[in-house]
Amino acid sequence: MMAKLLKLAMLVAGLALFVWLLADADLGAVGENVAAIGGFGAFAIVIAFSVGFAADVGSWLLMFRSIAVSWAWAGRLLLVQLVGEALNVVTPFGSMGGEPFKGLLLKKHYDITYTEGTASLLLVQAVNSMAMVPFILVGAVLGLGRGILAPELEVAAFAAALVITAFMLLVYTALHLRALATLEQRLGQSRWAHRLADALGFMREIDEQMFAFVRRTPGRFAVSVVLAFLNWFFGAVEMFLIFLFLGHPISFADAWMVEASVVLVRAATFFIPGHLGVQDGAIAIMGEALAGSPEIGLTVALLRRGREMVWSAIGLAIGAWFGLRKRPLTA
Repeated sequence: MMAKLLKLAMLVAGLALFVWLLADADLGAVGENVAAIGGFGAFAIVIAFSVGFAADVGSWLLMFRSIAVSWAWAGRLLLVQLVGEALNVVTPFGSMGGEPFKGLLLKKHYDITYTEGTASLLLVQAVNSMAMVPFILVGAVLGLGRGILAPELEVAAFAAALVITAFMLLVYTALHLRALATLEQRLGQSRWAHRLADALGFMREIDEQMFAFVRRTPGRFAVSVVLAFLNWFFGAVEMFLIFLFLGHPISFADAWMVEASVVLVRAATFFIPGHLGVQDGAIAIMGEALAGSPEIGLTVALLRRGREMVWSAIGLAIGAWFGLRKRPLTA
């Protein structure tokens, strides 16, 4: 109950922040800035995001053992990823709202077992987080001493980056040491073992698949991490292009710093649906600091939010199409 109330309170606070950002800016100037992007600029921005999204799908594809690494399967996973990410944005469950639906779609339409699907979804979260660590650390270093944020905020951001780094080192160690298998063994020796038999068996199979990917196919694992990093990297490319086509170009290092700040804020507020308000506030504040205009900062935030909503609409449309299908799509 308390968790639900906290999530609701954070959502209301995020919405209030978003409304405040809109009320505090010259919306006429913001509209002119959006129009200044032009068709070519919008196309370039979408391409940058699409490349990063495709890299993320490629990283996910490498985690499956039962399917071939092919363009056909990459396309199928792309459809599932679009649906899942759309649900992550629009459902009240934060960044994890769409993950169960990905597993459901994989089983229902592509005949991928729940065990393999679940293992891949756990792995993709771990790999994405591992790839995020160097990205946000570089961004934090780029922001130190720049005077863009108050010194206290710079130190807080760097400390948060270090905390996330330490956490991901623990996750990586846990994967190598098979912490899930250890937990399964201990639960299997408990007095509740007979009641948990099915769950323990499921846990054992998931651990085996995760261990096989990390330890027995190190090449795949390494390429998967690189592709996941490219997803974060092209977020910085997208940010660079937005400022460029708005007529307020910034250096790529600054674009990296802004995107790393946004990624850090999103990681800390994963439980807020769509990161409403907090993502927009982070972009607006950083954009205003770099461009010297609150309208530019808000424009960048709204362009990112607009692209996200269009992408989500596409994902929801694909989800509706999936709902009309009665047979596996690979049959």
